[in-house]
Amino acid sequence: MSELPVLFGYPSSWSVRTGDSIQFMVSSDADRYTAQMIRVTGRGPQPEGQGGPLTYEPVDSECNGTYPGAIHQTLSGSYAIVEGTPGPGRDGLTLAAWIYPTLPAAGRRQSILSRRDLDGRSGLALEITEDGRLSAWYGQAGAAPGEVASTIPLAERRWYFVAVSADTRSGTVSLAQHLATPEAGLPDTVTASATASGTLLLDAPGLLMAGAAGTGPERPDPISSVARRSYNGKIDGASVTSRPVSAEDLAALAAGDRQSVADQQHVAFPRAARDDGRVYTGTARLVNSPMERMTGHNWTGRILDWRLAPREYGAVWFHDDDLDDGRWPVAFEWQVPGDLRSGMYAALLTSSAGEEVVPFYVRPGANAPRADLAVLVPTFSYTAYSNFYMSERPPWGTAQGHEVRKFLGEHREFGLALYCAHRDGSGISHVSWRRPILDQRPESRVPTRGNAGRELSGDLYLFDWLEHEGIAYDTVTDADLHYEGADLLDSYSCVISGGHPEYSTEAMLDGLAEYMQRGGNFMYLGGNGFYFVVTVDEDNPQVIELRRGRGHGQNIWTGGPGENHHTYSGEPGNRWSERGRDPQKLFGVGFCAQGGGPATGYVRLADSEDPRAAFIFEGIGRDETIGDFGIKQGGAAGDEVDRADFSRGTPAGTLVLATSTGFDDSYPLLWDEDDALEDRRAALRTPEVRADMTYFENPAGGSCFSVGSIDWSASLSHADYSNNVSRITKNVIEGFRRRPAPMTTDASRKAGD
Repeated sequence: MSELPVLFGYPSSWSVRTGDSIQFMVSSDADRYTAQMIRVTGRGPQPEGQGGPLTYEPVDSECNGTYPGAIHQTLSGSYAIVEGTPGPGRDGLTLAAWIYPTLPAAGRRQSILSRRDLDGRSGLALEITEDGRLSAWYGQAGAAPGEVASTIPLAERRWYFVAVSADTRSGTVSLAQHLATPEAGLPDTVTASATASGTLLLDAPGLLMAGAAGTGPERPDPISSVARRSYNGKIDGASVTSRPVSAEDLAALAAGDRQSVADQQHVAFPRAARDDGRVYTGTARLVNSPMERMTGHNWTGRILDWRLAPREYGAVWFHDDDLDDGRWPVAFEWQVPGDLRSGMYAALLTSSAGEEVVPFYVRPGANAPRADLAVLVPTFSYTAYSNFYMSERPPWGTAQGHEVRKFLGEHREFGLALYCAHRDGSGISHVSWRRPILDQRPESRVPTRGNAGRELSGDLYLFDWLEHEGIAYDTVTDADLHYEGADLLDSYSCVISGGHPEYSTEAMLDGLAEYMQRGGNFMYLGGNGFYFVVTVDEDNPQVIELRRGRGHGQNIWTGGPGENHHTYSGEPGNRWSERGRDPQKLFGVGFCAQGGGPATGYVRLADSEDPRAAFIFEGIGRDETIGDFGIKQGGAAGDEVDRADFSRGTPAGTLVLATSTGFDDSYPLLWDEDDALEDRRAALRTPEVRADMTYFENPAGGSCFSVGSIDWSASLSHADYSNNVSRITKNVIEGFRRRPAPMTTDASRKAGD
């Protein structure tokens, strides 16, 4: 097993207001560790031999000090705890469900439905054996628990009606397995039975569980583990009947005859539609965010939106590597001073095991003074990329290269990125920031992108430049914007994006649109921004969801049929362009290509001589190549790039100021746009592959300046910060700061009146 020093930590939130408090969860195998609050001033990962990746200032705090170390286990695996279900009746108990196993032969036992005591001596459970056979576990007096199992393994990704019925009068435990759709090579029905060697002990004080058999770990591991007997697959129509049910009646239930067992009581999963023809019991509490509103055993395929046919989307998909919260105890808490400067902060943890930097952002409180410039930090994108692991690809965004990559592969219980797959091969669509994250740290590098910073570590290049230039700024996050909308930004004359704000909610886009419509000025200093739709679980706001759908435009996982609509809001997922909200409409440019080859510079175009753009190019020669240098890939235009496209909504009055040229063949045209696949290998002959620098003014007086490249900020510090990328960025900020702050909603209404 790959090993790393056991010194991990995570904050209770990506963002905290001045005057509020933030908590930190820490796991350490050292006896003691120290904590020091710091304000991160930047630098970011540098080329080899050019110094460390981080500069910071110590912050006086009452929480600075030494703390006792302790290792805290992270327990993954989603499941449901169901309260209020009936126990066995006088004559016995029956558990039944429709299941769609996705990893039946997992090499360990999996629990579908379980009602047993904590000691594992009494109760009844419906399970899957190590080699994929349906099994029933039962308690009995005077003997060890018994088991009866099918002789035919369950087929992967097929719907089955399964049941166990225990009869205390005869001591018989019967098992039934019915295939939903007849298929050559698979038996329609498999049954098995056994007689208990002692009196059946079915009454158990424990609650009914679906998808696991206990909240304890599957295996002893000091770092991370899986919930006991965690299940991979869908469960639909789970039910409890407080008596034994005959094989004939179970077969009738499998065939759709609801009247055959009139006293059958169904488990009420939280978001599943209830059928008026059924009796429901108990309240299911879901743990670790399984996928809800999934296609069920009765899905016809006629309706692809669960809102229009909710009864066909009653399934819940459980995974043994789901995780929505590390659930570690609080190690220490910081009461953030009300007069603290906004910016990027971190808890610097040190022990004999090593060092850990736990980053977060401080935003101004309600009555705190504000700068006139804000950096909109893309924490949804940080979260989407967190714990990025793909075994078939080079290490991506890891703190320590191959070692972290290998560690994540062996400890996927920490929860992986939205780019990864579950153990059963299905794509990960939920991700949380409240858990141990081994990348998204200031020192994280991307070997496939010049071994430089990206996402959180890439945004350090911007903070470093702002600090060097002495430009006052506040930090706010996309989560803040999601909840507060344009009101969050109204006091700022200029808002700057991070380098890769790829994931956004509808509320975020609405907030940015309203801010600019009120006269706000926006600087999009990134690439591949505002591209994918995400939603937030309002009950667990640390969790974001992505439904990639059937055509995702990149070589990532693809969602299954009927899986494009988000659980929490019902809105369609995948790309914003599929909903008519192409980023070009709001920012002038949109994603068109990505690559790991050399980055390039920009060549000025005729629009750069327009008088409206004069302030942008003050001090810049007409024939200068802009940004043909940089820490990352050697240029300011690279990694992922965006271009203007008037057919996709770039505003008619947009000035295309400059464009990049000369990308190599590692930058193919995005799949979304490529109708002629044979041209994908000819990027050099594809004029659509480029990064465009654009500028436009909106009718309310605000403006938008975009550079169309993730690599822009990595060029700011070139030649001791004296370069044309730095000059243009400062010109735009100063030009925007000279303009009045946007009108608030009330002011806008008065002006309209």
